[in-house]
Amino acid sequence: MASYFDDDRPCTIEELEGIITAPSGGLTMLPSSPYDEICEGIYIGEGDSACSINRMKGLGITHVLNAALGKDAFHVNTNHVMYRKAGIHFLGIEATDFINYNMTKHFEKAVDFIESAVEAAGKVFVHCVQGVSRSATLVLAFLMIKRHMTVQDAMRMVRSKREVCPNPGFLQQLCQLDERLKKEGHYVTLGEKSLSKNSESQECLEKESASLIRFYECTVQEIEQILKEPAGGIFVMPDSVYSQIDRHIFIGEGEFALDTENLRRLQVTHVLNSAQCRGINSNPNMYTNSGFHFFAVMALDRIDCDISQFFNTAADFIESAVKSNGKVYVHCVKGVSRSPTLVMAYYMIKCNMTLPDAARLVRAHREIIPNIGFLRQLCQLNNNLAREGHFSSAS
Repeated sequence: MASYFDDDRPCTIEELEGIITAPSGGLTMLPSSPYDEICEGIYIGEGDSACSINRMKGLGITHVLNAALGKDAFHVNTNHVMYRKAGIHFLGIEATDFINYNMTKHFEKAVDFIESAVEAAGKVFVHCVQGVSRSATLVLAFLMIKRHMTVQDAMRMVRSKREVCPNPGFLQQLCQLDERLKKEGHYVTLGEKSLSKNSESQECLEKESASLIRFYECTVQEIEQILKEPAGGIFVMPDSVYSQIDRHIFIGEGEFALDTENLRRLQVTHVLNSAQCRGINSNPNMYTNSGFHFFAVMALDRIDCDISQFFNTAADFIESAVKSNGKVYVHCVKGVSRSPTLVMAYYMIKCNMTLPDAARLVRAHREIIPNIGFLRQLCQLNNNLAREGHFSSAS
C-alpha cells in the first residue's frame, strides 16, 4: 500500500492527534472491543486477550508480539513457553508507555517480526496492556516501513479500525520516522508515479494502489453497523431537535429552522434545507432579508431518490460557511436522513474523510437513519473517491 504525496511539509503531533480524534468529534476514545483486525493478518488488542491461548487459536493467530513485556504494573507477563505448545511464534519487547521512552529502538525488530507473519500467510496479534499506544505505534511503524505508507495514511488506516491514542512522545517519533523515510525516497511522489516507465515498477505500483483502494472501500452493511452500534445494534431517533456536529455544523429538524430567532441564538449564518418543497417549504427571502445565507435542494426521503446529484453543490455551500468562520444549520424534516447524508458527503468531499469516519463523527453527536438508498449512494461516492486517490493523498 504505497502512499503518493506531493507535500514536503513535516507531519506534526497535532496533525496526527487530529486524525485520531476526528471520528469522535475531537475526543480521544478508548477501544470498544478487546481487539481489532487492522488489515489482513494484523491484529491490535489488549494484553488479556493475548494471555488466552484458546482465544489466540480461535483467531488463527500464528505470531504474538507483546509490546509491554514485564511483570510490574502496566505491563503484560508472557513468554515463549506459554505459546510454544500452541505453535505460536512470540516476540517480547520491554517498552514503557512514557512520552520520553525511546520506542524507535524497537521498530526494526518489531517490523521484521510482523513482516515474517504476513509473509508466511499467518496472523500476528500485536498487543500492549490496552492496545492503544505501544502496540499501535509498532503497527504504524510497520505500515510506514514495509507498506510505504505515510504516517498520516497509516494513522487513518489504523484509526478506521480501532480507537488508538499513542502518547505524544510516540507520535513525535513516528513523525521523525516519516521525515527520515521521505528523505530516503521511501514514498512515491505524485510526479514519480506519473513518470514511472519501468513496467515491473508500474505493475507493483498498480497492485499497491489497488490494495489501498480496497482498504478505503466500504459497504452499506458496514455503515449501518456504525450507525446502530451505539444503541446496541438498533436504529434510534434523535432525542433532541438539533445537534452540533462540529464547531461549524448543526443538523436538525426543519420546523426549528423556520424561526430565525432560533437560528440567531445558535449564531447560525447559513441555512441548508435538504427537503425544500419535499416536506419543509422555506421562504428564501425570509432568510436573506434577515442576513442569512440560504441554499435549498429538493430531495425526497425515498430509496429511489438520486440525492447524489446534490452532493457537490451542498458541500460547496457548507464549505462556504466553514471558510467564513460561520455556522451552518443543515436540515430536512426530522434531521435524520437527507440532512445527515449531505453532511457526510461534505466531510468526504471537502475534508477527505472516508465514509466510515464521517459516519462515526456524525453518529457520535446525533442519532441518524439515512435510508438504504442514500447509504448506497454514499458508499458509491466513497468508493469513487478512493479510486481517485482522494483519501490516500490527504495530508
